[in-house]
Amino acid sequence: MASYALRPVDDSFLDDAALVIRSTVDLAATPAQVWEALGSDEMWSWLPVIDQVEWLTPRPHSEGCVRRLRLGKFLTVDEEFYRWDVEKRATFRVTAQNRNVLDALIEDFVLEPSDKGTRLTWTMALTPNRGKRLPLGFLAPLLAPGNTVAIGGIKKIIR
Repeated sequence: MASYALRPVDDSFLDDAALVIRSTVDLAATPAQVWEALGSDEMWSWLPVIDQVEWLTPRPHSEGCVRRLRLGKFLTVDEEFYRWDVEKRATFRVTAQNRNVLDALIEDFVLEPSDKGTRLTWTMALTPNRGKRLPLGFLAPLLAPGNTVAIGGIKKIIR
C-alpha cells in the first residue's frame, strides 16, 4: 500500500477532533459475545462501503495489534489498537492511509453491561488533512444517524 502517515493522537483527540461522532446501541448479547464480534474477521461485513478487512497481526489480538481496512475501493487505512481491554474497551488510531485525505482519526469502542445485555458506544473522531475542504458542519448530522445504523449492524454477526 502506498502510504501517507497520519498525525499520532491519543484519547484527548476523542474530545478535541474537528468532528466527533458518538453512537450507542443496546445489544441483547453478553459483553463476551459483543467483544468476539468486534475482533472478528466479519466486523463491518454488513456495510457494503467497507469491502475489505484484514488483520495484519496474528491472534490472539492484544494492545498493538494492527488491522487494514478498505473503504469503497478508494481509501485503505492501517489501524493500530493502542487499547485492548478484553470485553470492556478497544481503541485504535489510524496510522497510515493510501490517499492523503485524513490528518488524524481515532475510533473507540466501549462495552458496558446493561439490562438488555450490553451497551456498545462507538466514538469516531477525525480531522481531515489540511487543505482538504470537507464540509464538517454538513457531515456531522449525516454521520451521526448513519454511524448508529452502522454499529447496529453488529447484531448480524453476534453469536
